[in-house]
Amino acid sequence: MPHQSSLGLLRLHQRDAHIDARERFATHVASRVGSDLLVLSTCHRVECYVAIPPAVDELAWMRDRVLGPDGDPVPAVEETGEAAVRHLFRAAMGLDSVVRGEGQILGQLRDTYDGARGRFALDPLLSEVIQHALHIARDVRSSTSLGQVQSSVGSLAVDTVVARLPDPSTATVLVIGAGEIGKLAARALVSRVGTVRIANRDAARAHELAAAIGATAQGLDDLERAIGEADAVISAADTRGTLLTEELLARRLARGPLVLVDVAVPRSISEPARALPGLTYRSVDELKSGGGGARDHDVVLAEQRCIDEAQRFVRLREGRAAAPTIEALRKRADAIRQRQLDRAFSKLTHLDPRDRSVVEALADALTGALIHEPIVSLREDPTRQDAARALFGLERS
Repeated sequence: MPHQSSLGLLRLHQRDAHIDARERFATHVASRVGSDLLVLSTCHRVECYVAIPPAVDELAWMRDRVLGPDGDPVPAVEETGEAAVRHLFRAAMGLDSVVRGEGQILGQLRDTYDGARGRFALDPLLSEVIQHALHIARDVRSSTSLGQVQSSVGSLAVDTVVARLPDPSTATVLVIGAGEIGKLAARALVSRVGTVRIANRDAARAHELAAAIGATAQGLDDLERAIGEADAVISAADTRGTLLTEELLARRLARGPLVLVDVAVPRSISEPARALPGLTYRSVDELKSGGGGARDHDVVLAEQRCIDEAQRFVRLREGRAAAPTIEALRKRADAIRQRQLDRAFSKLTHLDPRDRSVVEALADALTGALIHEPIVSLREDPTRQDAARALFGLERS
């Protein structure tokens, strides 16, 4: 078992789980977050990163921490240690996204991290690994074609809407939500449709985005009027529940057809409303990527960077974990060396300073040679600390 905390990951992705399962999972784990548990929840994934304490059954502890006593089993991928770190780095680079290399996920990870830090004194392991993920993702994006990828879930939603409008140039499109997806969708829309309107819970944030791109904005308090004036809606709101009810949409559809793309997870549109006559509805799982991802060569380079950086990150932390035992071993060896030198010099009183320095150098060299291999072994595998302390008679820290 590890002698220090390690990273655990329990995740669901669109590839492996239907949106219904991801919605239930996202809703449940939202109540489980804390200083040791961070949840990255986006339209295609729900990923729970957890700092697992030392000396526990890692998978069992992680399941209990993430799911709790009332959580239902989920078809989630479970990873710990280096594998979990590597996946985080891949996710931050967009390598696990529907559009390979898209940059939207980097902003979502940063927002999730900032939000967690604002609520909790985040576990040092989580802070360190996420900061490193953000750093290397930015570095790779700046040096490869990953930084040139323009496609994203937001742009796919826009393509879906525009393709279904009779005359986009005269259409009004409402974007609900001013997070990463909402911002990308709104920016892509302004050059493709007649009018863009942004509605957000934080009206100031909506107005800030609208001013930057030439759109109009409002809060969510008058959402029905905004929908009533729209020909299409892209819902990217993080509402954790129904925002657009069957009754609200039925009143709007009495005026004519409506295109509605819901990229939120959990979905912001009630299930009965999705089948209303006159509504063209698409969920995030129904959006199709038209390509536009990073070049294969750069993806290979990025994947290797993830492997190398994950190994390096874990090894550095393991080395730090063994530091107290290594220091204790050195002190123990130095104490024995000095004790034996004092004993020898008490009998070799005839030695002049030059001869004494030769003996001291010999003792130093022998001591260093004897502890060199144990120190290397401890740095490579800190789980050997208990054995080292027992063998060398070291006090436990």
